[in-house]
Amino acid sequence: MYASATAPWMRLVFMLTTMCVSVPTGIKVFAWVATLWKGKIRLTTPMLFALGGLIMFVFAGITGIMLSSVPVDIHVNNTYFVVGHFHYVLYGTVTMGLYAAIYHWFPKMTGRMYNEGFGKLHFFLTFIGTNLNFWPMHPLGLHGMLRRVASYAPEYTFWNVVASIGAFVLGVSTLPFIFNMITSWANGEKAPDNPWRAIGLEWLVSSPPPPENFDEIPYVLSEPYGYGLNHPLVISQKHPEATPELEEVVDG
Repeated sequence: MYASATAPWMRLVFMLTTMCVSVPTGIKVFAWVATLWKGKIRLTTPMLFALGGLIMFVFAGITGIMLSSVPVDIHVNNTYFVVGHFHYVLYGTVTMGLYAAIYHWFPKMTGRMYNEGFGKLHFFLTFIGTNLNFWPMHPLGLHGMLRRVASYAPEYTFWNVVASIGAFVLGVSTLPFIFNMITSWANGEKAPDNPWRAIGLEWLVSSPPPPENFDEIPYVLSEPYGYGLNHPLVISQKHPEATPELEEVVDG
């Protein structure tokens, strides 16, 4: 809309409304950071991918604010700057989140633990490959390289070579992931019910969960954010830990 034959006053409206997108975006980022603040964080593979996705999202948000400005957007319109921003959002953020979810739920879904070494190798290759692939597109766009071209001018060679190396690294990063998933599902270490010490009800049944989950309705006695505590998380009147005092608390 900025580069079309739009009236100047309409460009101002589009710019202001586009910048307003940064408000819920910023709220999301601060909510994620606040969730991590003073938490008992372990840098396992799911957490690494979650943090990687947060970093990608912040960088995508910075370039998004740049693109919402009329002068900047007109300068980089239809260039590789837009391609780089778009892929930081859709690949860097979304794919990191998907990988985090897969590793997080893998023990519960399969009853097996994945190999942590291969998982971290997968993360670092993915994180490095993603940035090598998509970050160079920003200086290319600032220097005027258009997107959707079959060839490019010689002055754009360096950053295109860097992006190509990143693309190959990103492709190779899927190999340890595929190997890890197949071998761990077939012969991985048996997963405990709650390998992450989480407090959700889904982590208090066996891995993988039985068809009916709980034989009886569980009673939740823990604090909603009581992560890392050693007291019982869920209890029922037939639970071995269900002392008369605890049953009184439940009944009350």
